[in-house]
Amino acid sequence: MPNISATDRVLALFLAALATGVYLVTLFYCLRWLLFTDDGWRLRKKVHKTMLGGTLAIFVLSSIHLSLAAEGTYVDVRDEERGIPMKSGGRLPWSSLVMCMVSNTSVLIADGFLIYRCWMVCLKSIRMIIVPCVFWIGGVVCTALQLYLQTVQTDGLDAWTPVNMSVGPGTILTPFWGTTIVVNIYATGIIGYKLWRRGKAQSKVDSKSSTGEIRVLKIMRIIIESGVIYLLITIPHFIVWFTTSNLAIVILGWINLPVVGSAFNLIIIRSAKHRVEEYEVTTGGRTVISTIKFSSSGSPSDSVIEAESRSTLYIGHV
Repeated sequence: MPNISATDRVLALFLAALATGVYLVTLFYCLRWLLFTDDGWRLRKKVHKTMLGGTLAIFVLSSIHLSLAAEGTYVDVRDEERGIPMKSGGRLPWSSLVMCMVSNTSVLIADGFLIYRCWMVCLKSIRMIIVPCVFWIGGVVCTALQLYLQTVQTDGLDAWTPVNMSVGPGTILTPFWGTTIVVNIYATGIIGYKLWRRGKAQSKVDSKSSTGEIRVLKIMRIIIESGVIYLLITIPHFIVWFTTSNLAIVILGWINLPVVGSAFNLIIIRSAKHRVEEYEVTTGGRTVISTIKFSSSGSPSDSVIEAESRSTLYIGHV
């Protein structure tokens, strides 16, 4: 019995294409805020190269993943039309190995940036990011073990396993997705808590106005909502490995990467739009932006920088 039919692959590819379409829209908007100034289409004098590199890396990996999915689906449909029986069992094809690798790598990139944001919001406290770093390293180890298992093992494990092993190394992929869930819940929770506390501190500094608190809480909402989007696809993807539904595993596996990329891009897009909509004021014909900075003591202070010298504000760089 084949692991998954050609018809099921077509359905999974269709849903993956829809998710990728949404992802590409967020990518274009994200590149707009990364490469061009807030007040028009002039190229930024200073581009955040690390953030741009991460964004483009996820795009390249997502493109490779969708291309291999489309190629594999085409081959299965062609073979079915020609009456060629589908292979079942045995070693996974190289395309499946690459698809798993690029998916895991994209998740590790997104998680790495999330940990970095957590580190910045926690005033560069190493102690606060030890837990997510340990689980992130665990994800790297799982990815290496997955590569070994898929290239060395010629057949599925004969022993009984509590997870589905018919469409991939479930015993490795389930702990990998478990590690990324822990990283996102922990880091998102810490960022939200720290920003909430600083919002409260800001309101105490300026008891007559709640503007500072509102700004911080909006940033907190951006982070939490993006984390929720990520978890809405990652948690079901983790759960389906404990089921016998190969179709569900393939569908969630193929749409997972564009959803992760969309969540990654949305943080940049929404924080940039928030900066423009909420922080931009006009005084004497000059446009200035009010940003929120945190001192080493943890108490917030307001500073104003001119638009000509401003740089992109990213969550974690507040």
